Amino acid sequence: MNRLDMEHKKKNQGSPKYLKIIAYFAGFSGILFLTFFIGYYISLSYSSIGIILTIFLIPVLLTLNNLLVYLFMKKKGITRKHKIIISIYFSINQIFSFIIGLTIPLMESISRNNYALVMLPLLVLINYILIRRILYYMEQENTNLTNRENNNTDLELETIKRPIIEFEGKKYTYSPYSLLLLAIGAPLLALAIYFFFDWEINYWLHELVVKQTTFLLNSLFNMGVSNSYLPQGSYHWNFNIPSRGTIYFETFCTGIQAICIFAGIIFFTPHSKDRRTNRDIIWRKTKSLIISSAIFYLVNILRMVIQIYLYYIGYAWSDIHYSISAASSFIAAIIVLLLHKWIPEFIISLIWVYSLIKQKVKKNSENTKKNI
Repeated sequence: MNRLDMEHKKKNQGSPKYLKIIAYFAGFSGILFLTFFIGYYISLSYSSIGIILTIFLIPVLLTLNNLLVYLFMKKKGITRKHKIIISIYFSINQIFSFIIGLTIPLMESISRNNYALVMLPLLVLINYILIRRILYYMEQENTNLTNRENNNTDLELETIKRPIIEFEGKKYTYSPYSLLLLAIGAPLLALAIYFFFDWEINYWLHELVVKQTTFLLNSLFNMGVSNSYLPQGSYHWNFNIPSRGTIYFETFCTGIQAICIFAGIIFFTPHSKDRRTNRDIIWRKTKSLIISSAIFYLVNILRMVIQIYLYYIGYAWSDIHYSISAASSFIAAIIVLLLHKWIPEFIISLIWVYSLIKQKVKKNSENTKKNI
């Protein structure tokens, strides 16, 4: 048996069959949708039968979901810690689908059903990325495969004349075209996402932020704040502040603009040409996007609560709106640090550009001296 046949055999032994992966993906996604519809039905019916179904069916579906996770990772050499982490991620994804189903019938927005149309495909995509993560753990256990990849990539990188940056035992070098794509694609994607959520069919996001902010204001400060929904004009939602009047709500108040910017950066952050460095890049990008988006969303809710409370106790809106918004921008700096932890490719790619320019200048200088 030659070397190519041995590699092919090891590859087949180290990864599940393609059809098996599709079957498990369909199973996870089916449970996800079923959980969503149960939440939707329970909220819509609002009966004792619905409560009983919740108490019985949701634990059953969570158990079934975790059983699929166990069967998919069975006898694959994956550590118990990784199995537990993956099971938790799948369960969180499933619970979130239930919450979406539970929430929609309680909403007032005409576009409330679009909440599911936007979020459920994203949850399905997360299921797929989690399956890829399982495959990564499977490959990680195959030390022979890892060593072979390391040797191959080292040989490949030696033939590249562009700068190579080493960081935490990994090698980073890029294609200039990927950096050009980052410069052009990131702002375009950020704008596309923002205008997508600024579309009236996605004003369900306005309702979520307004009602969550109102709930916190009344729970923490007993302010008696209410909100109004008028599906006309530019402002569909507003806050009614006792003795202070009305505050109108727009897309910019959702904090989505910060999420858009980081989504563009994360999505178009270039991948290193080193295959070993890139093996888990999709997972790291997904984790960064989810956590940064959650932080921005929660910080924005907190910002809204503080601003409206200060306005309620007598401060001028113009004095608090811009100052608190500017102060919350410090959160962006924290997110950049998190990005460097999970996606060092972004900052390293900027350093790489500087190294490339420096290399070109040095080479041109040497050529000039030779000609002289």
